[in-house]
Amino acid sequence: ELRLHFHMGAGHLESFQFGASNLRKGFGSGLTSGNANTAFYCAIQGTFYSIISAEKELNLLLQEIDYYLHLLKTYKSEMTRYYMLCYRETVSILIDKGDATGIEAKLCHDDVSDPGNKLLEVFYFHEVFRNHWLGYPERSNHYVKKYEELIEPRYFEAYIIKFYKALNILAMLKKKR
Repeated sequence: ELRLHFHMGAGHLESFQFGASNLRKGFGSGLTSGNANTAFYCAIQGTFYSIISAEKELNLLLQEIDYYLHLLKTYKSEMTRYYMLCYRETVSILIDKGDATGIEAKLCHDDVSDPGNKLLEVFYFHEVFRNHWLGYPERSNHYVKKYEELIEPRYFEAYIIKFYKALNILAMLKKKR
């Protein structure tokens, strides 16, 4: 039971790396106990923590995400599938800009054109993250502004976005010198 609810403490009580590891265990516990919803919630959070904390080598993380996507053919959770495709795209882009690691299944970009879409936050967050690490601070900052326009962004991601905004501003100032 404790592992199924560990997502609440990661990053606040322990490191994100430790949280990602425990959330993987929560995924296993959830599937074993027949609670697929909680299992995949742990998978979503664990994958997210793994990406932002560099807890795992990207190629191994990509394999793990592919495993979750494979399981989702059986468990049919569209929300989890959306998150995992977004995470997969981020990891694939960070590895090789998606050249050799890309897959046919992609996020539907029509989803991000609807201002009432609750998943815009995830999309913008990953655009900020990807573009920063690819060396495009101006583009990353564009998505920071889009993220800041959201009505109710999540508390945790908002702090990470502020961090990347500061890094982007520093990078842009360096370019001007």
